Amino acid sequence: MSKFEEQLKTLIDVISEGFTKEVIEENQDVVLKVKSIYDADPKGFFDKLKSARLRLNTVIESVIDIPNQKNVYILEHIASGLYEHFFRQLMEKVEGPSCCADKSRYITRVSLKALKENKNLSLYEDYSKCEEIKEDKERQAYWSPESIENTDKAMELFWNWYLLRECNYK
Repeated sequence: MSKFEEQLKTLIDVISEGFTKEVIEENQDVVLKVKSIYDADPKGFFDKLKSARLRLNTVIESVIDIPNQKNVYILEHIASGLYEHFFRQLMEKVEGPSCCADKSRYITRVSLKALKENKNLSLYEDYSKCEEIKEDKERQAYWSPESIENTDKAMELFWNWYLLRECNYK
C-alpha cells in the first residue's frame, strides 16, 4: 500500500469513527435501551430484532401505500438498501463502474414508482426533459441502464439473485 493510500485509509477511518461516535452520542437513550434488551437475552436478541424489522416493514408498506401485488415484498429490500446495492454491483459488472451508483438509484426510484402504480415502467430515459441539455436530447441518459429495459425485468433480476435462481440479465 502506498503512503497516499495509507493516509487516505487513516483519514477515512478517523471520519468513520467520528461519525459512529456522534451517532451513538446523539442516540444514547436508544443505545441504552437496545443494550438492555441484548443484555437481558443475548440468545434471543436477533429474533427480537427480526421481529422488529418485520413490524417496521409493515409500517413502511402502510405509509407508502403499495397495492398488493406479486412484487410487494421488494419494498423491504428497497428500505434496507439491499435492492439498490444489488443493482449497483450488477451495473458495475455489466455496464462498467462509470455512473453505476446513478443507475442503481434510478432503478430503485423507478421500481418504487412502479410498485406504487402497480405497473411495469420503462427504465429508458433520454435528455428530452433536461432543459440544461441543448443537443443530443434523444441520446440515452447516463443514469438510464442499457442492459435492463423495464421495472418488471429489474425486479425479476433481483428475485432471481435473492432467491438463488438462475440469473440471465440480458
